[in-house]
Amino acid sequence: MSESQITKKAISSALIELCGRKLFSKISVQDITKEVGLNRQTFYYHFTDKNDLLRWIYIHDALIYLDSPDVSIDNWEEQALKMLKAIQAKSDFYYNTVSSDSDVLRICFSAVTNKLFTNLFEQMDVEHQLLPEDKEFYARFFSYGCSGVLITWILDGYKESPLEIATQLFRLAKDTEFFSYRLYKKENELL
Repeated sequence: MSESQITKKAISSALIELCGRKLFSKISVQDITKEVGLNRQTFYYHFTDKNDLLRWIYIHDALIYLDSPDVSIDNWEEQALKMLKAIQAKSDFYYNTVSSDSDVLRICFSAVTNKLFTNLFEQMDVEHQLLPEDKEFYARFFSYGCSGVLITWILDGYKESPLEIATQLFRLAKDTEFFSYRLYKKENELL
């Protein structure tokens, strides 16, 4: 691991630790640098502000499981489960940060899942019946919906288990694939 990555991990650990004692909205860059024992210049060398740090944590702590070229419809449930377990393992941190500003997680999560749904629609559209702009819209629609489910799960106190949420996300992807195939087949039978 590079020195830069080690420093970023140390800074992110400081923020996670601080979120156990203080609201994210009340934490300053000075609080973070004091906690980690670095100067502000070092912080700003690695991150533009505390929201940039928060995005980095989300991406490298939990979203990393979905942000991989190896993720497919076949292993989506397993990867989503890993992501959800990572979030639940730091439940206080995620609750604190999402309740302060859910947009940071929503935007990060939607960007990752938008790519996944775009790939899903590409795989499903073997007959090339969907317009590129339709695939883009559908992917955006599903990714925002999934981000809403994720944020609600966090803010409601993790009522469902990670497995229940992962299973529902997987069913959504599989049902979308199944119903789109049925619609395509039905349209072709009518012709």
